[in-house]
Amino acid sequence: MSYIQKNLFFFSLRKRGLAMAVNPMCDHNRLFIDGIDAVELAKRYGTPLYVYSEDEMIAKMREYTSAVRAYAGDGQVVYASKAYLNMRMARLVAEEGLWMDVASGGELHIALAGGFPAENVVFHGNNKTVEELDMAVRAGVGRIVVDSLDEILMLEAVAKARKRVQAVVLRVTPGIDPHTHEYLTTGEIDSKFGIALHEDRGIQAAYQISLCPHLDFKGIHCHIGSQIFEVDPFVMAADIMMEFISALWRTTGIAVEELNLGGGLGVSYTDEEEIPVSDYIRVMSQEVQAKASEFGLRVPRMFVEPGRSIVAQAGVTLYTVGMVKELPGGELVVSVDGGMSDNPRPMLYGAKYQALLCDGQKGRALCRVRIVGKHCEEGDTLIKEICLPEPRTGDILAVLVTGAYHYSMSSNYNGALRPAVVHVRDGRAYLVVERQTLADLVRGQRATLDDESDGYAKAAGGQS
Repeated sequence: MSYIQKNLFFFSLRKRGLAMAVNPMCDHNRLFIDGIDAVELAKRYGTPLYVYSEDEMIAKMREYTSAVRAYAGDGQVVYASKAYLNMRMARLVAEEGLWMDVASGGELHIALAGGFPAENVVFHGNNKTVEELDMAVRAGVGRIVVDSLDEILMLEAVAKARKRVQAVVLRVTPGIDPHTHEYLTTGEIDSKFGIALHEDRGIQAAYQISLCPHLDFKGIHCHIGSQIFEVDPFVMAADIMMEFISALWRTTGIAVEELNLGGGLGVSYTDEEEIPVSDYIRVMSQEVQAKASEFGLRVPRMFVEPGRSIVAQAGVTLYTVGMVKELPGGELVVSVDGGMSDNPRPMLYGAKYQALLCDGQKGRALCRVRIVGKHCEEGDTLIKEICLPEPRTGDILAVLVTGAYHYSMSSNYNGALRPAVVHVRDGRAYLVVERQTLADLVRGQRATLDDESDGYAKAAGGQS
């Protein structure tokens, strides 16, 4: 590698909590993650392997907490667990004093199993079942985000049956296009999430909640989308929410104690220009305070829900290079032992990534390659084009910024085993999630019909 290329690697890796150790005497590069050799991690735990820097995740959580304290006083940071969740992550979030957003009974179960306090849980979801609502009320979650008029009635019935008063927040859609991928936009008026503000529907929903004796209306919630790199959409959302709060107070006398402005702060995967966390929190908080003063309202307690921006850059996925082939047109295709089963984002959103070889680059010429997975899909491409020292079978390849939505969205497509997850901290590695086994693939499956299912068919009047 040239001097410039080495420094580009240093710059890129430092931004992501990594370190590339370079020995200029032998031109031999080796990737270290929080002081641990990535190649050694691959040998010990196998590949594909998700590796997370705990120091990086903790630093981001503290960056958010500090910014909220500086600009939003008693505001609260809520970790959006859909980005990455397991029992260890739940414990880390609890230790840092953040609240946690869950979007299913399964995520709630993982959080509680990891020791996360239920009173600091915010339960989301556009189609919560009665069983999930009952689970949440029974556990004593801090907030349930109501997403529809039907859910208000369902939740009131559940809380009444449990003889509880449940704190709720109403999710509304402000009608903002944040200029992100269409699948990452959630704040437009035709979104499947929340209740649209037009035709006073939001006011009607809040009033309906106020009439329910077992529901305690705390405030409102909005989320305009993900991977946003401009402050203007966030300011606009804060502005619209404060106007709604003012209208709600004027027409019904209902006061809003809390304003949850969701998340969505963009993360650099390649060369995108990020908004500093402090600027993001500052502009929203200032807008909320200015509008509260303009409308003669008490400043609501501000909540934010970062997920991707806390964990994305803390994660690296390690792969082993398999087949390397040159196509008739001269393109070099490099296959790795994972793909869309452990990272579906390139196929879903056209997500782009950077990668590097962890070792073995000495004396190799740089070349342009396409990195593909092992699955039976032509679209199973992780990186369409990247310049690397010529990869060879057996090399360990690291794909960077894979901490968000990779483990969460991984699957068993083509019978792939979900990868292990390792956290590194203070120069030590910890196995957080074991790699699936072949036995796990068939656990719960049945090859024959047993007497119980036959008995159900007879009881239901079916033919035997």
